[in-house]
Amino acid sequence: MKKQPSIIEQRYSSLVSFIVAALLCTVIWITMKIVWPILRFCAKLAWKQISKAWSKSKIAKPAKATLPTPDIFKDAPNLARAQEVRF
Repeated sequence: MKKQPSIIEQRYSSLVSFIVAALLCTVIWITMKIVWPILRFCAKLAWKQISKAWSKSKIAKPAKATLPTPDIFKDAPNLARAQEVRF
């Protein structure tokens, strides 16, 4: 048969489990209150730098090509720019 633990062993095991639980809770609290905000701040700074670099490296779309206006129509006040040419 299994021997029942004595009262002293029960108290020691309770004390050890309390200390382990307290250490674990302390580590979790430090992570939540100190480490996580620092990591989040660093991630925000990194994301700003990445988005800046991304916006600078985008290739600009070429401007819409407009057709040249013939010299004969250059000074005409009521003509709009040519949008297409039909042959």
